[in-house]
Amino acid sequence: MQIGIPKEIKNGEHRVALTPQSVVELVSAGHQLLVQCGAGVDSGYPDSDYQQAGALIVDQALDAWSSELVVKVKEPLPEEYPYLNADSALFTFLHLAAFPELTQKLLDARVRSIAYETVQLDHGGLPILAPMSKVAGRVAMLMAARFLQFGSFHGLSGAQFDVQQKGVLMGGIKGVDACKVLILGGGNAGRHAAYVATGLGAEVLILDCNKTCVDDLNRRFDGRVRASLYSESASGADSGADLTLLLPAYDVVIGAALIPGEYAPQLISKAMIQTMQNGAILMDIAIDQGGISETSRVTSYDEPVYVIDGVIHSCLPNLPASVPRSSTQALAAASLAFVKALASEGLEAAVKNNSALKKGVNTWDGEIRHAGVLKAFSANRHMDKV
Repeated sequence: MQIGIPKEIKNGEHRVALTPQSVVELVSAGHQLLVQCGAGVDSGYPDSDYQQAGALIVDQALDAWSSELVVKVKEPLPEEYPYLNADSALFTFLHLAAFPELTQKLLDARVRSIAYETVQLDHGGLPILAPMSKVAGRVAMLMAARFLQFGSFHGLSGAQFDVQQKGVLMGGIKGVDACKVLILGGGNAGRHAAYVATGLGAEVLILDCNKTCVDDLNRRFDGRVRASLYSESASGADSGADLTLLLPAYDVVIGAALIPGEYAPQLISKAMIQTMQNGAILMDIAIDQGGISETSRVTSYDEPVYVIDGVIHSCLPNLPASVPRSSTQALAAASLAFVKALASEGLEAAVKNNSALKKGVNTWDGEIRHAGVLKAFSANRHMDKV
């Protein structure tokens, strides 16, 4: 099969879909790899590495996009919509809940698309999303620590702030109050954010709606982190933590809640934001699925933050892009087996034979095939009519 790897064009995106080592394995299996020139440079992989691996370097994006299978990192942007066609299947992160226009373009072009984030194992694990969530959680906490520093926004293009930054460390120094971090969601992103926060000396609380997850977190962190059940309005001692009462006490809030394929649960209202401390940080990792706050909107690496009611918001949809070498290696390691299956068996057979890939299908011959994506798309259409 002919496999195309275009160069990513999203703001601040420096990852590439496959490493040269991955290309070697695919070429050895008899497949042809077309890699757009410069696609891997920012991840530390020059064109010569791909050539030595057996790939053909192509100058134009169209050449890579014209392959039977296009393997990317991020969703197609409007500039790439003209490349979408029924003859080129697409394997990438899509997050279609946040992109109804892209969903419609995929349907109109009858693209067979499989989303990394919805490839799901029988036990519920998300094998391709998981490593990127882990990276995102760690990067989010490191960025939050920087945003707490006084004057840390100086020099950022176009950034305007009407807030006094806290000018504090996460903690870890005798005589210094520990920063208080609230993490909403105890999955891969939330857990790895907690690893970094505790390492920096912060006081951490994780809220999750799943009791099994909460129990596992409390065992895993052995007292270094508190984990509790979440509830919108707790009314009793056993009913869970009340977010409305908790938010004013925290310096950093990490949004890491996830429902595969669907909108992220919107847990924070604008009124709740108004109760938070001046200079507090909201890092919304869930922004690629719509975000967990009413006040969340997508930011970019050019302008990573904005302020609402004194709360510094950062809602970057591609946090792992800031560490492209590590992220590319992790992504390629997680996706390669699935790329091999699609290339060697063909799309139809691979999806039929591999339940994880089947669950990953988002659009197919003009239809939405994922229940979560369909739910989000239908909700978007309803809102448009309203």
